[in-house]
Amino acid sequence: MPENNQSNNNSSAEHAVVARLDRFAVVALITVLVIASGVLALLMSRWNNEQIDVLLQWAAEKEGRALYTRVIHEGNLSPMLLLQQPELFSEQLLEDEEILAAGIMQGSRMIASFSREPDYLVDLSLLPADREAVILNANTALYRRVTGPGHNAASSVGAQTGMRHGGGPGSGGGRGMGPGRQRFDEQSGERVPDSERLSIYLVFSGPDRSIVQPLILQKYLWPGVWLVFSLLWVIISLLQSRTTRLKVMLQKESHLSDIGKMSARLAHEIKNPLGAIRGMAQLLQKKLRDGQDADRAEMANTIEQETFRLEELTRSILDFARPQECRILPLNLTAVVEDTLRMFNQQLPAGRIAAPAGAAPAECLADENAIRQILLNLLKNALDAAEDPAAVRLEIAVEADVVALRVYNRAGYMSEQMLEDVFTPFVSTKVKGYGLGLPVSRRLAVQQGGSLRLANAAPGEIVAELKLRKTE
Repeated sequence: MPENNQSNNNSSAEHAVVARLDRFAVVALITVLVIASGVLALLMSRWNNEQIDVLLQWAAEKEGRALYTRVIHEGNLSPMLLLQQPELFSEQLLEDEEILAAGIMQGSRMIASFSREPDYLVDLSLLPADREAVILNANTALYRRVTGPGHNAASSVGAQTGMRHGGGPGSGGGRGMGPGRQRFDEQSGERVPDSERLSIYLVFSGPDRSIVQPLILQKYLWPGVWLVFSLLWVIISLLQSRTTRLKVMLQKESHLSDIGKMSARLAHEIKNPLGAIRGMAQLLQKKLRDGQDADRAEMANTIEQETFRLEELTRSILDFARPQECRILPLNLTAVVEDTLRMFNQQLPAGRIAAPAGAAPAECLADENAIRQILLNLLKNALDAAEDPAAVRLEIAVEADVVALRVYNRAGYMSEQMLEDVFTPFVSTKVKGYGLGLPVSRRLAVQQGGSLRLANAAPGEIVAELKLRKTE
């Protein structure tokens, strides 16, 4: 039996290692695919964003040039006329609601300004020297055209920052003068060179973002595709894991079925000669006792005791091979536990296991005989592991949908693998154990719609937890 247990343990360990390696490979592959697709989605989203900026810049320059043409050329305005009569600039802009603010500058000096909002602030330093237009925000853009003879100072494009336009619509700033007349700065009184060129800037609503809607859609479509792709891989991984678990369960059930059939046949064949051996041993023991041969009588007694052990083994094998029918009825679990524990304590040579303290009636759906058999198996295992009835304790807990019966014992720590392997037939941690009590108990628990598991509880304690359906 120990060699068989060792073989089962090695086989279970090998299957566990292979299963873990398979899961690791699947998880690693899915992680690599998700990361790679995420990087691709990020790169494509950034590329779309860059193309959006390029198209919007092009649209801003195009719309700015169209506005400049409509205001200046189609409005029959010229740089010379604007220098002489800057108020015409404001009158012309009043008719164009698309323009929010505008101004005429010569070099760094403001000649005329226009704004539909009081105290509107325009920061010309935002416009790069190599561009005609710049997008200020999602709703406005700035366009500037340098025109007229002469040249600009190197810093004339970006020198004006934070210029405030006041007066509301139609406020013309500055006074027109002819090109041949001298012009002086209003604050410093210094002469302004005639060689500084005239520049006109416009702040308008735009640009039209309809041209970049497909790119905006693609910008958010790539992360969406990546998210869907990742979810699909996660779902595939979960399905693969579930398929693997089902395959392992089917293999295990098939293996257990073969073991059950073989064990039942073996137990049946052993049962009849076992009864004959016991009968002969009892008869021999009686004759030797009458003949005052104590040593041989003790040997005959040993034969009889071993036949009882073999009979118990065959009974366990038959219980495993031919599971009993469960009649699921409403049941007071507390009363069944207390009654079973009272009978179990009567068989103990010393000490006793205490009943659950302050346990209220716990109603559940179960089979009484099956519950007694499960509890007896759990109590025997706990007592064999703890070797002291006082170290075994019971607990009954009523939860939301289930009633839990827990049996604690101070058996030390067990690995997670061993906590599950003990439910495999013929796998036991006890020297004289058969490894059938827990598998039979778990199957009975499942037949009643419940569950049975072992777990590490407090340090040095093992808990066997039986969960049953709560009575509705």
